[in-house]
Amino acid sequence: MLIKSINHWPQAIFRFFFRFLPLALIVAAFFIVRPAIDSLRASAEMLECYCPSCPADLLPKTGQNQLGLIKVDISGAVVQPGIYQLDLGSRQADLLELAGGPSEDVSQVFLTKTFNLSQELSDGDKVYLPYAWEEEWRLVALDEVGSSTEQATSAPAANTQSGLISINQASASELETLPGIGEKRAEDIITNRPYVQLEDLVSQNVVSQSVFDDLKNLISL
Repeated sequence: MLIKSINHWPQAIFRFFFRFLPLALIVAAFFIVRPAIDSLRASAEMLECYCPSCPADLLPKTGQNQLGLIKVDISGAVVQPGIYQLDLGSRQADLLELAGGPSEDVSQVFLTKTFNLSQELSDGDKVYLPYAWEEEWRLVALDEVGSSTEQATSAPAANTQSGLISINQASASELETLPGIGEKRAEDIITNRPYVQLEDLVSQNVVSQSVFDDLKNLISL
């Protein structure tokens, strides 16, 4: 009887094994596939963090900082001039705050009339705040050219003998003939007169450096 029972063991074991085989395969698959799913989910979250089109408030802080850091140079009449690192989308107000604010001898005319605190910054930008004495220097220069400015006629006085357009004397319509100068920029050029040097157009944020490079050989004081 015992021998007959023993002979049935392999068949019972075989039936037991195949009865629980599907469940065993499901459990094994769960432990094998789960790490792969977790890895794919982590990769998707990483891509979402570094996606430039994602809203800023959905990005983790670390991902946002690595995605959008810029460096901007600020000099002139500020407490701590230098190169500062800011988040992408920062404004000139943020840069000025990092630089300790304007110094006591800053040109208040430029600060209140020209300097745009809300202007968005780009990587590699340079911001310059002129000193008050620079405004006085411009007034002296204005006195020196005052008589010629008062006697100027529309077209001939704005153009020098070499055919260059004077940024201190030209009318808005004449300035608009320059490359990159439209109605708004022509008004800005006239509003910020007088200029001591051509580069004042850039330092006073009247035109960008790229626009200035296109027209610097076409203009004069």
